[in-house]
Amino acid sequence: MMLAAFADPVFDSQRNFREMLQAMARPMQPRELPLLPPSPAPITPAAMALLLTLCDATTSVWLQQPNDEAMHHLRFHTGTRLAENPAEADFALISDPANMPPLATFAHGDMRYPDRSASLIVQVEGFRTDAGAHFAGPGIRDTAQLAIDGLPERFWQQRAEMAAQLPLGIDLYFVAARRVAALPRTTRKLES
Repeated sequence: MMLAAFADPVFDSQRNFREMLQAMARPMQPRELPLLPPSPAPITPAAMALLLTLCDATTSVWLQQPNDEAMHHLRFHTGTRLAENPAEADFALISDPANMPPLATFAHGDMRYPDRSASLIVQVEGFRTDAGAHFAGPGIRDTAQLAIDGLPERFWQQRAEMAAQLPLGIDLYFVAARRVAALPRTTRKLES
């Protein structure tokens, strides 16, 4: 049986999109998503909210753990194309961060078109604002502190390697429960 999506696709997407914009404007400061739709496993409702908001017939999505129900759900509600190769995707859903492909696998634009890069939606276990690494960059006054539970340490090593390629890179959304935290390519993780 097909799961529903947003009750009011236009207005519900807009409400979530405003929170996603705020998350990107204020990196590594989790925001609560106002509406979470039903979602087939392994996609969490928060990740599905982002996919339903961002994807349409002009975009492609790569799923780390594809299954028929999730692929059918996304195609039906968004019209998006499903990419077989991470490098071809506009968006990628990482549902198992411990086993995610290297960040260099995803499109990170080119010097003429740095915007032709992937945005990753990464499902994590949770956030803690009283612990973790410190971050700096546009949209952050002084520094922001955030611990992301369930993210492998090699992720930060790979992201540091990509940082030298600015303006190329990838933008990330981390989702846990009802919250989203954004990590744009311009945000730096500070060394302790």
